Amino acid sequence: MDEGSPGHREHEKPADTRHVTTQEAPHQLGLRTSPRVRVLVTGGEGFLGSHLLPRLVSCGHLVRATFLDPAGPGRRAAPGVDWRPVDLCRATETRGIAEECDVVVHLAGRFTASGRLTLARVHGTGTRHLIDEAVRAGVKRIVYVSVLGARPGEAGYFGTKFDAETAVVTAPIPSVILRPSVIYGPGDRFTSSIRHMLQTLPAFPLPGGGRFRLQPLAVEDMVDALTQCVERRDLDGRQFELAGPERLTFREIVALTADVVGVHRPFVNLPERMALSAAGLAHRAGLAAPFTPEQLALFNTDSVLDTERNALLDVFLVKPLPFRDALADYIELEP
Repeated sequence: MDEGSPGHREHEKPADTRHVTTQEAPHQLGLRTSPRVRVLVTGGEGFLGSHLLPRLVSCGHLVRATFLDPAGPGRRAAPGVDWRPVDLCRATETRGIAEECDVVVHLAGRFTASGRLTLARVHGTGTRHLIDEAVRAGVKRIVYVSVLGARPGEAGYFGTKFDAETAVVTAPIPSVILRPSVIYGPGDRFTSSIRHMLQTLPAFPLPGGGRFRLQPLAVEDMVDALTQCVERRDLDGRQFELAGPERLTFREIVALTADVVGVHRPFVNLPERMALSAAGLAHRAGLAAPFTPEQLALFNTDSVLDTERNALLDVFLVKPLPFRDALADYIELEP
C-alpha cells in the first residue's frame, strides 16, 4: 500500500559495479544476504503490508503476519501468508506469534487514536509487548518502520513513534530503524485522499496555504529497502532516513496530482487555526471533513531530509522514483 510498474525505473550502475535493485531483480546486490527467511510482519493488513507481503512471498520467504482489521488490503495481497489476529496492546495475544521466526518487520501503528487504542498504547505498549515475545522466541533481527521527523518529548504521533524506536534500539536483539517520508502508491490514504477531494470538492482547501514540504516516497522503493533489511545482515544496528528525490510543498503535490488525474480545482488557503477548528467541529459532529485534527498536526510538520544524502541511493542502491511519473504509473495499474 499490485506492485508499481517496473518499466519506468532507470537502471544505474554505481562505480563499484553493483546493480540498482529493481522490481524484476531485487537480489542483484553483491552483498552478504540471508537465504530463505522466516518473517513475522506486524500490521500486515495495511497499505504498506499489502505491497511488502507479496514481495517477501515471491522471494521465497516464509511469511507470518498479524492483523487487527480483517478487511484490510493486505489480507488480499498474497496467498500463502500465515495470518494471525493479534492485538499487540494485549500481552496475552502476542504469546507465540514470533515462534520460529528469524526476523520481525514491525509495521503496526496508527496515525490517529481510536478509543482505547491511543498512540502511546499502540506505539509504546504494543511495541514493548512485541519485543518481549521476540526475545523469548529467539528472533535474530527487528526491522521497525518509524517516520521521518520522529522526535522525543511529544505525546502525539512523532513522539510516540520515537518512543517505539527507543524500545527497539535498546532491546537485546539486533535492529534496523527505517524513517520514511510520506509513502504513496496504489491503495494509499495520501494521494487517494487528494484525488477524491479534487474529484468531489468545488475547491481544494490548503491548510496553512500548503507551504509545508514533503519528499513523497514511492511504495515500491520502500519495499525494496524493507526487503533488503530482511535479507541483509550488514544493516544491523543502523538507522536510515528514506525519501523520494524531490522536496515538494503540499500545494505542489496537489497541483501535480491534479495534472495526472486531469481534474483541476481552485485552491482555497485556510489559516491553520481555522482549518483546525473546522476539522474539530466536523469530527465531534460525526461529519466528513477533508482533514482530521491529527492529520493537520502532521501536515504542519515538514517531512524532508536534512541533507542531500539519501540512504535509498547510498545504502540500498535504489534510485528513488519521481513523484509525478510514479503516480501516473500507479493510477494506470488501479482497477
